Amino acid sequence: MRKKTFALLLFSIVISCSKKKSEVTNFSNIKSPITKNINLKQTPRIEEPKKLEIEPYDFDTILKNGFHLSYRVYKDTIENETLQSLTLVKGKKDIKQISETSFPMLHKNLGYIGADFGETFLFVQSFGSGNPHEIQLIEKENGKVITDGILVDSNEVEKVLLYIKNEHEKKEKLILLDIKNNKEKIITDFDNLECTHTGGLRNCIVIDTVTKNEIIIKTDSEEDNLTKKYNR
Repeated sequence: MRKKTFALLLFSIVISCSKKKSEVTNFSNIKSPITKNINLKQTPRIEEPKKLEIEPYDFDTILKNGFHLSYRVYKDTIENETLQSLTLVKGKKDIKQISETSFPMLHKNLGYIGADFGETFLFVQSFGSGNPHEIQLIEKENGKVITDGILVDSNEVEKVLLYIKNEHEKKEKLILLDIKNNKEKIITDFDNLECTHTGGLRNCIVIDTVTKNEIIIKTDSEEDNLTKKYNR
């Protein structure tokens, strides 16, 4: 009886150990999840366009009533040429490009503000000593050129412009433009002076005085001495 009981006990212990070994084996066979290193594709770095080293503009670009001239330098995609320009702007809105030339030509060749008359301004281009100053009277709101010619003189405060149309031609005219009163007068009083024949009208006369009622123009030379008054 004891032997039988002992045999049963031994068999029970063997079965129990066998189960535990099986559980350990099964647990060890459970595969743990495999962690993969995912190499995310990096976005290729986009190089910023190279900026040209540009010096500040040589002339004032600010106009009255919220307008200004924007100086820009850029590449011409067709000719692959570097250009520079001045664009009339109000706030952040481009109105009109008013001048363009190759870079780096002198800023005075590209142009500058000669006078600010409020609703209009005088745009001037100079091309060296002794050469005429080419002008355009430009309306700010739309960039329209009201008139153009060669500068003789101007009075910004009183809004008066003295200029030449068709210089060195048969139809050459000296024009006195009163912008404030919207009046224009062709001046012929200085046509036959010594200084006129020597250096031309633009080097001979100036606006002397401007009042509410009249404009005084006089010669600016040693050869001649003439003063003329014109009603506004």
